[in-house]
Amino acid sequence: MDKKELDIILKEGEGYKSEFKEGISGLEREIVAFANASGGKVFLGVTDDGKVKGIEPTHKLKSQIQDIANNCRPRIKISTEDFDNVLIINVREGEDKPYECSSGFYKRIGPNSQKMTRNEILDFFKSEGKIRFDELTE
Repeated sequence: MDKKELDIILKEGEGYKSEFKEGISGLEREIVAFANASGGKVFLGVTDDGKVKGIEPTHKLKSQIQDIANNCRPRIKISTEDFDNVLIINVREGEDKPYECSSGFYKRIGPNSQKMTRNEILDFFKSEGKIRFDELTE
């Protein structure tokens, strides 16, 4: 990522594939939502309105973020990159959907991560081919 690309993303604001966070609070929900969707990027050190507050991309912080991804079920593959006092977390689209974290199942709807209802979770399992009701025996 270069400065021009980052500036464009910050100006466009949060969207289906981008989330701004000042810190790691609530990060697990965003990671799960992106893995359950088409993937995306979390920009740490950025306010909701696209202003760079900055964050120190320490080894400890990166380790905490990796632990968050590893504690999701199943584990979520992420990578990080530092740029201009912003830590960018790249979340790939999951290959074994649906994913969940300790607070539940989440999906990305536009620029927001929403907790799934029971029926949405069932529909998600069906749409991913995890449950085939026609094959179940009574």
